[in-house]
Amino acid sequence: MRIFKKALAAAVLAFGFTAPAIADDRPELVVAVNNLPGSLESIEEMGNVAVRITYSMFDSLIRRDFLADDTGASSKLVPGLAESWTQIDNRTMELKLREGVKFHNGDELTSDDVVFSLSAGRGHGYNPLVGAARRFMLTLSHVEPVDKYTVRIVSKEPDVLLDQRLAGYAMWIVNAREYMLKGKDAFARNPVGTGPYKMDEWVEGEYIRLAAHDDYFGGMPTAKSITFKVVPEVSARIAGLVSGEYDIIVNVPPDQVPVLNGYDDVKVESVVLDNTHMLVFFNEGPLESKLVRQALSKSIDRALLREALWEDKNYTPNGHQLPSYVMHIKDFPEFEYNPDKARELLSEAGYDGEEIVYKLPLNYYLLSLEAAQAMQQMWKDVGLNVKLEPVENWTQVNDKDSTVHIRPWSNTHRMPDPLGSFVPQWGKDSSVQNNKQLASRSWKAPEKFNELHDVIVAGTDMEVRQQAYREALEIWNDEAPGTMLYNPLETYALKKDIQWRPVSLYYMDFRPDNLKFGAAE
Repeated sequence: MRIFKKALAAAVLAFGFTAPAIADDRPELVVAVNNLPGSLESIEEMGNVAVRITYSMFDSLIRRDFLADDTGASSKLVPGLAESWTQIDNRTMELKLREGVKFHNGDELTSDDVVFSLSAGRGHGYNPLVGAARRFMLTLSHVEPVDKYTVRIVSKEPDVLLDQRLAGYAMWIVNAREYMLKGKDAFARNPVGTGPYKMDEWVEGEYIRLAAHDDYFGGMPTAKSITFKVVPEVSARIAGLVSGEYDIIVNVPPDQVPVLNGYDDVKVESVVLDNTHMLVFFNEGPLESKLVRQALSKSIDRALLREALWEDKNYTPNGHQLPSYVMHIKDFPEFEYNPDKARELLSEAGYDGEEIVYKLPLNYYLLSLEAAQAMQQMWKDVGLNVKLEPVENWTQVNDKDSTVHIRPWSNTHRMPDPLGSFVPQWGKDSSVQNNKQLASRSWKAPEKFNELHDVIVAGTDMEVRQQAYREALEIWNDEAPGTMLYNPLETYALKKDIQWRPVSLYYMDFRPDNLKFGAAE
């Protein structure tokens, strides 16, 4: 047999025969989504429609294992691109990188890529390439390369959640060589990471297709490709799933679940997100008075919204926090529904019916328009004159030359701590306090509020941090630069032969251990 194999090999060399290509019969997955991002630079676009795609293109040094329990919201940390990590002191962490990890372009991951990815010049310095990342990297000082596969990450001050931070948003590792050769804008259209899927094709406004990265260190991807196709209308997404055009659809409203359950080859998967639908109140015009902002919040019947829109399958947090927080303040008051108090506040503010414009994008937040229409009536009942202006996109919402007093938002709780949402979304480095479109729309937070945020960021005593958090929440409620509505129920529908589970963030995890095809075992 050995002689035969040698003879066959010699014949191949002599006559130039090539072995036939092995057919790749893995499925080509099509995911119908409500919208696509404008960039895939992982720290430039961190919105809901972006992270569902970039999560499969990039990896972080430490990974949060959402599926470690049955909730899909576990905060357990496991090795990612780093196989181990050690706290050297209260400001320094040393991480050992996996050897042999390949980027999409074939380069091997080294400490140089980590140093570049987490550098001040890219994301958290005085004038970085991508300023949006600063609020998530705000404690980082610098990264030191110890050797080819070892790095030390140094914080500006003690950071009690550095390991969780490294597993969260803005911490994806990019290929330094490719980034520097292409530049940020070109990289944003064709990024190079280490994740299980890589860029294949992008047709603006229609779809983004990712191809399998078969050298993925976590195992060969189970799908040959994944196409994220824009299908704005819920009814069209459902029709396409039923007809077989799509394999998975997102943003399914609760009232459509019974319809989908009527099909034998379709199933639904749901999770309440670690994300809160919000309203932002711009502090100008009629809303310059915090009494009017307080009245807007107190006239919202959140329980009725949850019942009418979400079939009571979600909840409203008590304050800007989640029950899963280590520092959860259980006795903090819930958001009050008090129409009579709202009327008193409006009278005290001298509000006399001036028009308040609520501008919102269509097809972005699930049931956002329906919620807006219901709140418009609630506001009318207490004497607030709110005009709804649905528009096509965020550019129109944020147009500095148009009138807008209220806009929708969502706050993702990226870590089980106020550092995961409250600080980056409302603190002194936030877009709320530093409005890029129009400075007058920026919230001028009390000095005490930002001082308390500094304690939350740099404090190491959890009791001290929690007390600062409580005081900051009280100021936030009183100032009312915005308010919380509820955490939405995110429901996906998919073909029954696809074994996949959602997690409590907008990530869609298509790694080999969470995407399988065929009947459930």
